[in-house]
Amino acid sequence: MAAPADFDDWARNPRRLLQHARQVGVIRHEWFPRSFEEWADEFRAHTAVAAATDVAPRPLLVLHGDTDDLVPNFDARVIADAHGDAELRIISGGGHELRHDPRAVAVLLGWLARQHDGDPLVRYLPPA
Repeated sequence: MAAPADFDDWARNPRRLLQHARQVGVIRHEWFPRSFEEWADEFRAHTAVAAATDVAPRPLLVLHGDTDDLVPNFDARVIADAHGDAELRIISGGGHELRHDPRAVAVLLGWLARQHDGDPLVRYLPPA
């Protein structure tokens, strides 16, 4: 949901990112990160594009809002293309925080229900 394809922009200046995250309250503990260098390296090493490639050929749902003001929906297309067979759903009027959008949640729950392969945990999902 609303994932950037990579973290290249943040990886270029991780100290600025850390400072910003503290200012807006995303990071609240002075001891975090324990190792700044390891934390910064993770932005270079882990990307949604690489994860999508690793997940294939297993099913993948990529959700993105067409009015997301933080991550362009082009990133969603790049992630889906990296997977090769992902289901890409662009939510009309959806912003960045799709987890709060009932339409996106409904799409996710429906997709999860369709993935049922006898897993008993799926019975806890509401009917699609």
